[in-house]
Amino acid sequence: MNKIVVLVIMSLLFSCGKKREIENIFISKDNEYWDYDDTCQSHGIYFRFNEKGDWDKYNRDIFDGFELFNNDGDLISDARTWSIKNDSIFVWNDEDYKIESYSKEKIVLTYYHYKEKDKKCTVTFTKVIDK
Repeated sequence: MNKIVVLVIMSLLFSCGKKREIENIFISKDNEYWDYDDTCQSHGIYFRFNEKGDWDKYNRDIFDGFELFNNDGDLISDARTWSIKNDSIFVWNDEDYKIESYSKEKIVLTYYHYKEKDKKCTVTFTKVIDK
């Protein structure tokens, strides 16, 4: 019986550690941004994922650098939340994205298109450092 308890505790500790590891990859430092590329939608937008579970969207100007862009005129962003679920799902504004791979420089996610159920889309985040 004691072996089962130890195995359960070890698996919980490993799971929490992996979740935290993945979260730390997503969290942006002061001068870091994630360049967003979605095979089904858009690209050329930058994001910062914050430790408190929210995110910000940025434009990048050649001369002025990164500029906060959460709201676009009459289009106002809601709560802007993110989290990691089950060590393999990136939850972004209540939408689930499967984590395919991740490193400190690149994150690859997939999801199925909301209109075309069989169409698999890929989101790639590539780290950009503002110097």
